[in-house]
Amino acid sequence: MPHLQFTPEQTEALRRHLERAAAMWRQLAEAFREIARGLARTAMAVADFVQRQAVSPAAGGTRRPAWMSPYGPPPRGRHRRH
Repeated sequence: MPHLQFTPEQTEALRRHLERAAAMWRQLAEAFREIARGLARTAMAVADFVQRQAVSPAAGGTRRPAWMSPYGPPPRGRHRRH
């Protein structure tokens, strides 16, 4: 493998390019960090909203028609006395 020899001007140009590349990578990493923070905030807000919307069965919930009852509909004629 050949050993590369740079002139002082080439060495300085390479250093400047590497500094610019490092600065670009820092900016890119910061942009991704901001995106990740925003996504985390949004996910937490959605989770909070979903938790607040959940209705617990102990809170009354909605009444189901008899055919949806886990015990089945009431027997015919049981409560129909006129």
